[in-house]
Amino acid sequence: MISSFNKSYTETLSWLLEQLPMFHRIGPAAYRQGMDGIQILCRFLNHPERRLGKVIHVAGTNGKGSVSHMIAAMLQSQGYRTGLYTSPHLRDFRERIRINGQPIEEERVVHWVQILQKCSEYPQASFFEFTTAMAFAHFAEFDLDFVVIETGLGGRLDSTNIVQPILTLITHIDWDHMNLLGPTLPLIAKEKAGIMKRGVPLILGRRQSDDIQQVFSSKANELRCLLYNADMCYQLKKVQEDGAFAWKIQRNGKEWPQLLFCDLLGDYQSENIGQALMAVDILRQLGEDLDDEKCLQGLSNVSGLTGLQGRWQIWGHRPLRITDVAHNQEGIGAILEQVQSTLVGLSEKSVGSRPQVHLVLGMVNDKDHDAILSLLPQDAQYYFCAPQIPRALPAEALAEKAKTYRLNGSVSPSVDHAWRLAVSAAGEFDLVLATGSFFVVAEIHHNGQN
Repeated sequence: MISSFNKSYTETLSWLLEQLPMFHRIGPAAYRQGMDGIQILCRFLNHPERRLGKVIHVAGTNGKGSVSHMIAAMLQSQGYRTGLYTSPHLRDFRERIRINGQPIEEERVVHWVQILQKCSEYPQASFFEFTTAMAFAHFAEFDLDFVVIETGLGGRLDSTNIVQPILTLITHIDWDHMNLLGPTLPLIAKEKAGIMKRGVPLILGRRQSDDIQQVFSSKANELRCLLYNADMCYQLKKVQEDGAFAWKIQRNGKEWPQLLFCDLLGDYQSENIGQALMAVDILRQLGEDLDDEKCLQGLSNVSGLTGLQGRWQIWGHRPLRITDVAHNQEGIGAILEQVQSTLVGLSEKSVGSRPQVHLVLGMVNDKDHDAILSLLPQDAQYYFCAPQIPRALPAEALAEKAKTYRLNGSVSPSVDHAWRLAVSAAGEFDLVLATGSFFVVAEIHHNGQN
């Protein structure tokens, strides 16, 4: 490691992203299996993980980022000082570490990098271990009421699993990172279940197959912790009210008098909202004073309160321009359902023409490309691209794979080029959608807001 590291934020960030092994950039080669590294770093920092306030720990395949941000937004709306640790970031590294929605200050990033570099006992830390230790140290400086922590990958061996939470949540389990977490869904579920702690309640999203449910039930029995399936308590239905979409909520079969106008517009958010609301109910059982009206206020402004972006995010109309970070089979399937309903709405507005989908698509090289490509519509126009990371699947290779599934289009030299080409080619009532990777959306956030 570099000694006497006294540099600006930009230089510090470059060092973090380029010198430390980063999973989201280079893939499994950056993955540090085991808890030894984070334990060494936290011991060096005088155990900040023990001084975080009340911790809520969230794992899962899809939806864990949305659920984490929703819970943080509701806690903030109640007036609680709330830390939030998530990954990956879209625009700026500092998005990963927030207090009441405000990213960690640049000078604090520089400060903690300087401190952590002095840990000679563990000179080969991964990017995520380094960042997790930094987040805990930052949060421990403040008298926080709650800290919401999203796992990075898996759960059992994830660096975040050093914390002792008061509540754990595991979102829907699906196929992702099979080379690291296991080749079957029960094995993946077992890794996620590793965040469960003795006597600490666990909230699942919707009930899945019996073999997956059994993984969690058995672990809950072993650890003597209560297990809740949020979909057994909460049901949500999307309705239209005064020209805007809203959610009608039922809790234990009883309809709420208020509609929820959530700023996260994806239809797939219904399960995430239910799980986040279930968290509020369990926190009440644990003695917290949480008001339903303020929770709805928090859910109506998740992006504003926490900075969450990239979830069915509308950038403009005529043509309708949307980005979504879906990057695996289940995530892509969920947004394609909303594509179809969106096209119905666009058809009603267009006269004499059928709306077309212009799909900007980029992926990383360690995903199940065939499973995703087989889901995509053959009648869309494709703009294949590759985000600027070593882990990206080259655009030409993606286009070749796509031909097998009769998906045709152009190959662009950059995400920005693909996005601009799609927007310029789209008709007034067409849909331009960019998806397939966090990094595709990140580059559009930088350059493609037109």
